[in-house]
Amino acid sequence: MSLVEGAIRQQEKGLIGEKTVKKIFSILFALVLVLSLAAVMEAPVLASGTIISVPGDFATIQEAIDAASDGDAIMVAAGEYDAFVVEGKQNISIITTEGAAVTTADWVSIYRGPIGDAWSMAAVKDSQNINIRGISFDGTALSEEVVVGIAYINSTGRIADLTVENIIGAEVGAGVAIIGDEGTTVVNLSGVTVRNSMAGVIIWDAEASLDGCTITGMEPNGGFGIMDRGVGILIGVPGDDWWFPSTVEVKGSTISNNNDTGIYVCDDSILEAHFNNIVDNTGLGVVNDGGGTVDARYNWWGGALGPFHPTANPGGADNNAVSNDVMFEPWVQVGVVTETVTDDVVDAMTEADTEVVVNGTAMVTVTKSTSNPGGDPPAGITALGRYIDVYVPDTSQVTEIEIRLYYTDDDVGNISKTLQQYLRLRWWDGSEWRPYSDGGVNTDGTVDYAGYIWAKVRADTEPSLADLTGTWNEDFWEGPTDVCGCFIATAAYGTDTAQELGILREFRDTVLLANSLGARFVCFYYRTSPPIASFISRHEVLRTAVRVGFVDPIVRILNRTHHLWSDRGS
Repeated sequence: MSLVEGAIRQQEKGLIGEKTVKKIFSILFALVLVLSLAAVMEAPVLASGTIISVPGDFATIQEAIDAASDGDAIMVAAGEYDAFVVEGKQNISIITTEGAAVTTADWVSIYRGPIGDAWSMAAVKDSQNINIRGISFDGTALSEEVVVGIAYINSTGRIADLTVENIIGAEVGAGVAIIGDEGTTVVNLSGVTVRNSMAGVIIWDAEASLDGCTITGMEPNGGFGIMDRGVGILIGVPGDDWWFPSTVEVKGSTISNNNDTGIYVCDDSILEAHFNNIVDNTGLGVVNDGGGTVDARYNWWGGALGPFHPTANPGGADNNAVSNDVMFEPWVQVGVVTETVTDDVVDAMTEADTEVVVNGTAMVTVTKSTSNPGGDPPAGITALGRYIDVYVPDTSQVTEIEIRLYYTDDDVGNISKTLQQYLRLRWWDGSEWRPYSDGGVNTDGTVDYAGYIWAKVRADTEPSLADLTGTWNEDFWEGPTDVCGCFIATAAYGTDTAQELGILREFRDTVLLANSLGARFVCFYYRTSPPIASFISRHEVLRTAVRVGFVDPIVRILNRTHHLWSDRGS
């Protein structure tokens, strides 16, 4: 007998009142609501449809796929599973949150380029919006001639947050293969690691993007053609017999320690690779072998001198060379940080003196360049010359992102603590440096920094979250055009480092800027004094007269009264 049934019978017998029964109903309803909310919060965000569990509803992933309909999600529990094929489906998600692993392969017909039939651990054919997340693929037990970890053939979808490793065949071994049919395949890889295989990711006749991926440890291990090279990412198919141009974007990723080539581009394909770590590849970092546009600017090549090129950059790193027809300048002078966080901070202090505070869940890439990625600053604004990039490929689960660029006293030169309130971040919109609509500065110092400049980005700000697709930022001085703030006095003494100027700046910061009337006077002075100071500086007699008859008396008065107005005198 349930608690509700018991309460009703007790009420019918007159043992308890109607109010008590209603109270019991209210308590039970609240418990059901809490448990339901907890279940929703624990479950991943999925397409609408049925949730199919493996092995709860079906013993194998393949059986669940065969039974799945448009919009269904297949939740796979921890354990080892056989390979699977998705064919003629749409809007299906295959997900694990508990560590499921596929360790076998199935025979799949591909017949594009040099690959006919292949053994694949997961194959998606003639399907739309098929998403695979979290499942690992380990090909250690496979010994076939042609092996592919995950293959998308004439299909679209996403591969996220998983590892593919040990994909080695007697002839061909590829961690991930994205293969189209006249460009019909579009796949996004996010947070994917491919390691210890013959080729990491191959893309033929397709569109693909790689965000926050790691492609490392590719070895030749025999094979034929390009497979005897150990290539991290192969775009197109080398050779006169094939023609499969592709369009690929690689951002926030690491392509490293591949036993020949990091990224190989051919077949008139297009590559944009920005904000990546392309390091320690034993041959070339990026090769353009008949590719179209190969834009590999703003990457980290393992050293401040960039990649080696025999004529364009002979001083670069030998183990990260680039071929001809690769745009690689400018490069970043520090490493690239990519992290996925939930309600946490991405720490890029070592690389870029930057923190990124994330409200929600997001993958964030941060890097820094010492060269200007945009144009000149607006008139009347001084650029301090520190350029950071913040790239967030997916902001669908974010409410706010705050960028914090920390600065030292050396970074801001002789800008006083009071005047540091005029420091601001601006972002490059492709044509100009524009202000953030929600930005400012925190002048509270730490052990290593004098403060930080901040900017908050939301859906309702400018820029908005949707603009964080590789947004360069620069710190600017937006206060008075002469940060010394003593134009006439500087002209009178002939230098901006004269000892007498120190007390003038202290009086300005401590007394004048501390109240509205004094601040208005300072602003008026900044607007009117530069032409006067310029005239004085060109006439020695006038400069001496102004110093002796005007500036020196003011300095003496301030020195004598220092104890009355100085913070240190109080």
